[in-house]
Amino acid sequence: MKIMKADLVVAGGGLGGVAAALTAARLGHHVVLTEETDWLGGQLTAQAVPSDEHPWIETEHISPGYRELRTRIRDYYRRNYPCSPRRPRGRASTPAWAT
Repeated sequence: MKIMKADLVVAGGGLGGVAAALTAARLGHHVVLTEETDWLGGQLTAQAVPSDEHPWIETEHISPGYRELRTRIRDYYRRNYPCSPRRPRGRASTPAWAT
């Protein structure tokens, strides 16, 4: 068994856990992020569930760290996987992260 020392332990590598760990690390804390699977990002990365899970996320109630992480993820996908200007009638062409 490996013993680690940290100021903060974040249990769960979902999007919120990753954002919390990044924020604490940027503030100078030593952080251990644990995840029971080998995949970080939770449903966002494992199942392509959009990060826009609640209307309050787009308001002042979002933490700065979570906002930055979501902005960087959106920017990455806008740059590397742009939405097609063409779409079938009656169907949305823009995923929630690109709006």
